[in-house]
Amino acid sequence: MNRLERISAILVSLQSRNVITAGQIAERFGISMRTVYRDIRVLEEAGVPICGEAGLGYSLVQGFKLPPLMFSTEEAIAFLMAEKLVSNQSDGDTLELYRSGMDKIRAVLKTAEKNILEDFDQHIQLIEFHNSPRQEPANILQPLLKAILDKKAITIQYFAAYNNQLTNRTVEPQGIFYMTGSWYLLAWCKLRSDYRTFNLGRICSLIAGDSGFEKEHPSLKILIDTLYCVHTTYKIRIKILENDALHRINWGKYAYGFCDETEENGYIIQTYKTDSLDYFARWYLSFADKATILEPEELRVVARELVEKIKL
Repeated sequence: MNRLERISAILVSLQSRNVITAGQIAERFGISMRTVYRDIRVLEEAGVPICGEAGLGYSLVQGFKLPPLMFSTEEAIAFLMAEKLVSNQSDGDTLELYRSGMDKIRAVLKTAEKNILEDFDQHIQLIEFHNSPRQEPANILQPLLKAILDKKAITIQYFAAYNNQLTNRTVEPQGIFYMTGSWYLLAWCKLRSDYRTFNLGRICSLIAGDSGFEKEHPSLKILIDTLYCVHTTYKIRIKILENDALHRINWGKYAYGFCDETEENGYIIQTYKTDSLDYFARWYLSFADKATILEPEELRVVARELVEKIKL
C-alpha cells in the first residue's frame, strides 16, 4: 500500500468510527506514530475537518460528509467471498441482511466491476453434504445479536449433548465466537450462576426478554482468555502411510490444529499443534491404520490407553 492509498484508507477509518486513536491507526496500517501524525496533517491540509484531542483520538467534525467512496475490484471480490461463507455459516435472517448489504455494494460499482463480479461468482462454490445439516436452526442469530447489543437477558431452549435432554436456560449473553468448526454463545447462566458456553447449533428456540443484565460482566475477550487459556501446547507430527486416507484426514484437520504439510521419502508428513492430546488421539484413532505417530511419545500412550478402554 503506497502513501496515497494509506491516507485514503485512514480517511475511510475516520468516516466509519466516532473516534479512532493514533495507536489504532498505527496498528491497523503497520506504521509509526510519527507517520500517523504526518498523514493526519496531510488530510487537514486537504480541507478535511478533523478534531483531535490528546488521550481521546481523532474524529470528523459532526455533520461533515464526503461523497461515497468507490470499491475496488479486489474489495468487491472479497465481499463476494464473504457472502459465500456467510451463506454456509449463518441463519436465514442474517443471510438475507447480508445479501441486502451486498446489493447496496453492487449498486455503487461501475458497470465493468459489476460484470466482473457476476462472472467471478461461478469461480467460488461451497459443497454441502446432505448428512451435514446447517449448524444453526432458523433465525435465532439476529434476536441473539440484538439482545447482546441491548444488554437484555434471553431464555433459550437448549439441547444438552451430554445427557440428550432439553433444558430451559435464562442467560445474559456476552457475545458469540467461532471455534473448531462451530459458533458458540458465551453467557452468564442464571441456573448455574456461572459463565457457560452454548453451541448455537443446539439452541432450539430463543425468547427475548425485557429485563436488563443483573450484574456487570467482563469483556468477551477477557472471558474467553479466562475460560480457554491454555498453558501447554503439544506439537504433533504424523506420517500418512496410505494416500487414500488423505481425503478423510484433510476433511477435519483444521479443527485439530493443522499447521503444515511436507513430503518426505514419498510419504506425507503433517504437523499439528494442540492443547489436548486426548482430544487429538480420539480423532487420530479414526484413521490410525493409515497413519503413524512420529511425535510426541505421550500421544502414543494416550492412544493406546483409549484402545484398551474400548476393547470388547
